[in-house]
Amino acid sequence: MIDERLHTALQSLVSRYGFEEIDRSLSEMRLARAQPDGAKRHSAAANTVNSAKKARKPVSAQEYVSKMDDDPERAALMLEVARRFQDKSFLPTFGDIRNFCQVYGIDEPASKSRASAIPRVFKFMATMSDEEVQGILDGGMFSGPSRVGPIADAIRANGRVAALRNRRMMEEE
Repeated sequence: MIDERLHTALQSLVSRYGFEEIDRSLSEMRLARAQPDGAKRHSAAANTVNSAKKARKPVSAQEYVSKMDDDPERAALMLEVARRFQDKSFLPTFGDIRNFCQVYGIDEPASKSRASAIPRVFKFMATMSDEEVQGILDGGMFSGPSRVGPIADAIRANGRVAALRNRRMMEEE
Protein backbone atom coordinates (compact mmCIF):
# COMPACT_ATOMS: atom_id res chain seq x y z
CA MET A 1 0.00 0.00 0.00
CA ILE A 2 1.33 3.45 -0.93
CA ASP A 3 2.02 6.00 1.78
CA GLU A 4 -0.73 8.66 1.63
CA ARG A 5 1.75 11.58 1.99
CA LEU A 6 3.92 10.19 -0.78
CA HIS A 7 0.85 9.71 -2.98
CA THR A 8 -0.27 13.34 -2.38
CA ALA A 9 3.22 14.69 -3.08
CA LEU A 10 3.58 12.62 -6.25
CA GLN A 11 0.12 13.60 -7.44
CA SER A 12 1.04 17.27 -7.00
CA LEU A 13 4.31 16.81 -8.91
CA VAL A 14 2.67 14.85 -11.73
CA SER A 15 -0.05 17.45 -12.16
CA ARG A 16 2.60 20.17 -12.27
CA TYR A 17 5.27 18.51 -14.47
CA GLY A 18 3.55 15.52 -16.13
CA PHE A 19 4.41 11.81 -16.03
CA GLU A 20 7.13 12.03 -18.69
CA GLU A 21 9.09 14.76 -16.92
CA ILE A 22 8.82 12.99 -13.54
CA ASP A 23 9.86 9.67 -15.11
CA ARG A 24 12.87 11.31 -16.83
CA SER A 25 13.94 12.98 -13.59
CA LEU A 26 13.62 9.72 -11.65
CA SER A 27 15.73 7.95 -14.31
CA GLU A 28 18.44 10.61 -14.02
CA MET A 29 18.38 10.29 -10.24
CA ARG A 30 18.66 6.48 -10.51
CA LEU A 31 21.61 6.81 -12.88
CA ALA A 32 23.35 9.38 -10.66
CA ARG A 33 22.90 7.14 -7.63
CA ALA A 34 24.32 4.14 -9.47
CA GLN A 35 27.32 6.16 -10.70
CA PRO A 36 28.46 8.65 -8.05
CA ASP A 37 30.74 10.36 -10.58
CA GLY A 38 27.77 10.78 -12.95
CA ALA A 39 26.10 13.25 -10.64
CA LYS A 40 29.29 15.27 -10.45
CA ARG A 41 29.64 15.26 -14.24
CA HIS A 42 26.02 16.37 -14.64
CA SER A 43 26.53 19.16 -12.14
CA ALA A 44 29.80 20.23 -13.78
CA ALA A 45 28.16 20.28 -17.21
CA ALA A 46 25.33 22.43 -15.87
CA ASN A 47 27.82 24.83 -14.29
CA THR A 48 29.74 25.08 -17.57
CA VAL A 49 26.57 26.00 -19.43
CA ASN A 50 25.63 28.58 -16.77
CA SER A 51 29.08 30.17 -16.75
CA ALA A 52 29.06 30.33 -20.56
CA LYS A 53 25.78 32.22 -20.41
CA LYS A 54 27.20 34.60 -17.81
CA ALA A 55 30.43 35.10 -19.76
CA ARG A 56 28.58 36.08 -22.94
CA LYS A 57 28.85 39.84 -23.16
CA PRO A 58 26.02 41.87 -24.65
CA VAL A 59 26.29 43.03 -28.23
CA SER A 60 27.26 46.69 -28.53
CA ALA A 61 25.12 49.10 -30.53
CA GLN A 62 27.81 49.34 -33.21
CA GLU A 63 28.04 45.55 -33.52
CA TYR A 64 24.26 45.31 -33.75
CA VAL A 65 24.01 48.01 -36.42
CA SER A 66 26.87 46.56 -38.45
CA LYS A 67 24.90 43.29 -38.74
CA MET A 68 21.81 45.08 -40.06
CA ASP A 69 21.21 44.97 -43.82
CA ASP A 70 21.50 48.54 -45.05
CA ASP A 71 22.87 50.37 -48.02
CA PRO A 72 26.34 51.84 -47.42
CA GLU A 73 25.16 55.46 -46.99
CA ARG A 74 22.43 54.41 -44.58
CA ALA A 75 24.87 52.16 -42.72
CA ALA A 76 27.22 55.09 -42.11
CA LEU A 77 24.40 57.16 -40.61
CA MET A 78 23.21 54.30 -38.41
CA LEU A 79 26.78 53.58 -37.27
CA GLU A 80 27.05 57.22 -36.19
CA VAL A 81 23.87 56.85 -34.15
CA ALA A 82 25.27 53.65 -32.64
CA ARG A 83 28.57 55.37 -31.81
CA ARG A 84 26.70 58.16 -30.04
CA PHE A 85 24.60 55.58 -28.21
CA GLN A 86 27.78 53.84 -27.04
CA ASP A 87 29.44 57.07 -25.86
CA LYS A 88 26.16 58.10 -24.22
CA SER A 89 25.65 61.28 -26.21
CA PHE A 90 22.42 59.72 -27.56
CA LEU A 91 19.99 58.07 -25.13
CA PRO A 92 22.48 58.23 -22.23
CA THR A 93 20.12 56.86 -19.56
CA PHE A 94 17.34 54.32 -19.43
CA GLY A 95 15.00 57.22 -18.67
CA ASP A 96 15.93 58.74 -22.03
CA ILE A 97 15.27 55.38 -23.70
CA ARG A 98 11.89 55.19 -21.98
CA ASN A 99 11.07 58.70 -23.22
CA PHE A 100 12.18 57.79 -26.77
CA CYS A 101 9.92 54.71 -26.68
CA GLN A 102 6.97 56.75 -25.44
CA VAL A 103 7.42 59.48 -28.03
CA TYR A 104 7.56 56.99 -30.90
CA GLY A 105 5.03 54.49 -29.52
CA ILE A 106 7.55 51.68 -29.08
CA ASP A 107 7.12 49.08 -26.34
CA GLU A 108 9.65 49.68 -23.58
CA PRO A 109 12.23 46.95 -23.00
CA ALA A 110 11.41 44.71 -20.05
CA SER A 111 14.95 44.92 -18.74
CA LYS A 112 16.08 48.28 -17.42
CA SER A 113 19.50 48.20 -19.05
CA ARG A 114 20.61 50.29 -21.99
CA ALA A 115 22.08 47.19 -23.68
CA SER A 116 18.70 45.44 -23.66
CA ALA A 117 17.18 48.37 -25.55
CA ILE A 118 19.62 48.21 -28.47
CA PRO A 119 17.59 45.87 -30.71
CA ARG A 120 14.32 47.66 -30.08
CA VAL A 121 15.72 51.18 -30.61
CA PHE A 122 17.80 50.39 -33.67
CA LYS A 123 15.15 48.24 -35.38
CA PHE A 124 12.77 51.18 -35.04
CA MET A 125 15.35 53.71 -36.21
CA ALA A 126 15.99 51.57 -39.28
CA THR A 127 12.38 52.29 -40.31
CA MET A 128 12.88 56.06 -40.03
CA SER A 129 13.93 58.18 -42.97
CA ASP A 130 17.51 59.40 -43.18
CA GLU A 131 16.24 62.95 -42.64
CA GLU A 132 14.47 61.99 -39.42
CA VAL A 133 17.53 60.18 -38.06
CA GLN A 134 19.82 63.05 -39.03
CA GLY A 135 17.38 65.50 -37.41
CA ILE A 136 17.58 63.58 -34.14
CA LEU A 137 21.38 63.68 -34.29
CA ASP A 138 21.65 67.33 -35.34
CA GLY A 139 19.05 68.51 -32.85
CA GLY A 140 20.60 66.63 -29.96
CA MET A 141 17.22 65.08 -29.27
CA PHE A 142 17.16 62.40 -26.59
CA SER A 143 20.68 63.32 -25.53
CA GLY A 144 19.89 63.53 -21.83
CA PRO A 145 20.34 66.14 -19.16
CA SER A 146 23.97 66.85 -20.01
CA ARG A 147 22.74 68.92 -22.98
CA VAL A 148 20.40 70.97 -20.79
CA GLY A 149 23.28 72.90 -19.18
CA PRO A 150 23.45 75.68 -21.80
CA ILE A 151 19.68 76.09 -21.66
CA ALA A 152 19.76 76.34 -17.87
CA ASP A 153 22.56 78.92 -18.07
CA ALA A 154 20.56 80.98 -20.55
CA ILE A 155 17.48 80.87 -18.30
CA ARG A 156 19.56 81.94 -15.29
CA ALA A 157 21.14 84.78 -17.23
CA ASN A 158 17.75 85.91 -18.49
CA GLY A 159 16.44 85.82 -14.91
CA ARG A 160 19.29 88.07 -13.76
CA VAL A 161 18.62 90.54 -16.56
CA ALA A 162 14.93 90.60 -15.67
CA ALA A 163 15.76 91.14 -11.98
CA LEU A 164 18.07 94.07 -12.82
CA ARG A 165 15.42 95.57 -15.09
CA ASN A 166 12.83 95.28 -12.32
CA ARG A 167 15.16 96.96 -9.81
CA ARG A 168 15.81 99.85 -12.17
CA MET A 169 12.11 100.28 -12.79
CA MET A 170 11.47 100.33 -9.03
CA GLU A 171 14.22 102.93 -8.51
CA GLU A 172 12.84 105.13 -11.25
CA GLU A 173 9.36 105.18 -9.70
